[in-house]
Amino acid sequence: MMKSLAWSAFVLLALAGGFGPAAAQTVPGWALVWADEFNQADGASPDPTKWTFDLGGGGWGNSELESYTSRTNNARILNGQLVITARKENYTGSDGIARNYTSARLKTQGKWAFTRGRIEARMQLPRGQGLWPAFWMLGTNITSVNWPKCGEIDIMENIGREPGTVHGTMHGPGYSGANGIGGPYTIPNGAAVADAFHLYALEWETSALRWYVDGQLYFTTSPTNLPAGAPWVYNSPQFVLLNLAVGGNWPGNPDASTTFPQQLLVDYVRVYTRTNVAVSGTNVLVNPGFETGGLAGWTRYGPNSYLEGIASYPVHGGTNDCKVFGQFTGGDNYSGVFQDVPARAGTNYSASAWLLTPAGDSLAGANSAWVEVSFRDAAANLLALYRTTVVDGSTPAGLWLAYPLTNRFDPVTFGPLGSTNILVAPPGTVSARFQTVFHQPQTAAGSVLYDDLSLIQDRSPVALPVMFARAGLNLVLNFMTQPGFVYLVRAKDQLLDPSWQVLTSVSGDGALHSFSEPLLPGGRYYEVVVE
Repeated sequence: MMKSLAWSAFVLLALAGGFGPAAAQTVPGWALVWADEFNQADGASPDPTKWTFDLGGGGWGNSELESYTSRTNNARILNGQLVITARKENYTGSDGIARNYTSARLKTQGKWAFTRGRIEARMQLPRGQGLWPAFWMLGTNITSVNWPKCGEIDIMENIGREPGTVHGTMHGPGYSGANGIGGPYTIPNGAAVADAFHLYALEWETSALRWYVDGQLYFTTSPTNLPAGAPWVYNSPQFVLLNLAVGGNWPGNPDASTTFPQQLLVDYVRVYTRTNVAVSGTNVLVNPGFETGGLAGWTRYGPNSYLEGIASYPVHGGTNDCKVFGQFTGGDNYSGVFQDVPARAGTNYSASAWLLTPAGDSLAGANSAWVEVSFRDAAANLLALYRTTVVDGSTPAGLWLAYPLTNRFDPVTFGPLGSTNILVAPPGTVSARFQTVFHQPQTAAGSVLYDDLSLIQDRSPVALPVMFARAGLNLVLNFMTQPGFVYLVRAKDQLLDPSWQVLTSVSGDGALHSFSEPLLPGGRYYEVVVE
């Protein structure tokens, strides 16, 4: 029986044009829920079932110079793309005021909105002083609570005087306008954003926002980044906006170097929801609920990790749990328990934990806690690291909360790398460490209870990303394998052709394997499957 890998990739590679767009709208760990591919007839207006327009001028709170219209002169479909065009022209808008520039501002308000997920757009930006393209979101409650209480998430903004840099920012009550919380990303090698298409994306989770350009994570925020007392207003629906402004307080106005017309090209907008991916297998942890022999199977580090029972503290399941608190040394310290289990490269895992900060002993100061899983080699070197969301003083006390390990970190710098539901043991892995962590940077009070910990090892064929690279005039496919399975690399020239050509067969051994062949004119589709 042929079984396709869940994360197999289908790509079309064109010899003349380099890498083309993915043929399937798939992102590992995410399921597509809404998209506009802008595949209407050339010259058509954007799909009215998905988009509406803001019209007129007035500066939009930013001293902008344009008048927004719904004309196809300013927003139309061309060659499978949305083209938003800023023009220098005398135009009297819907507000009856004549202005010197026109453009378009599209939004899904009243048509569609979403709460949490991944949103991305593949775009090529305009160039020139005074141009201000933006891909962003606003809370649907803006009509009742106004801005900035509704929350604003700027997925991508660029101002013309910064030709190689884009910005990701969030605005809310207490951190808006010039005080918005965000970060910049600069295109490598001195390139300008107007030179080529780039993929701009945001991952929005319950207590985290992550910004990406071309798959590169460059900025992350969470409630801990907010000013003291400021609310996190990103758990309500938001709608999407695309616009190209001319002038304004931030970009400044066009000057003699600015040429018109200028265009913002949008290849697509796609929205995904997190898939509830769960591996099928067995919890490999010993004594995961602390019900057998106290802390048997676990190794304590730091002096303050104790077995507690239902008579003294809440438990999530059974009659016991593990309480951890700080060492009160006055300096930075860590406490918790860990357990090492055998692991092998190429194997998938999922992990989770239940945590509670007691109502009478909630976390104070800068205290925090989390759970992590690390994969290690024979010398105990860290190869990969995954963590839960951090529990801190803003976490509701007295409630058992489920924490999946979905945050991936660089094992060297400990910087965030993104989000995933699958924990992958990399090449060289011989063990996995499941660890509870309580961090006390000073002497503040508070404790955390841990219960019903889980590290599930997948017993089915591994579903791993297939990575594609171009080496000269050759295509190179790289993919991990799992011992005991045979992997087939297959290809076909036409998407609708039901027949696949087997290019090579690989016996899984837990290592990374590569396949290479010359790029063919016109493109080709590839996949990796388990036999």
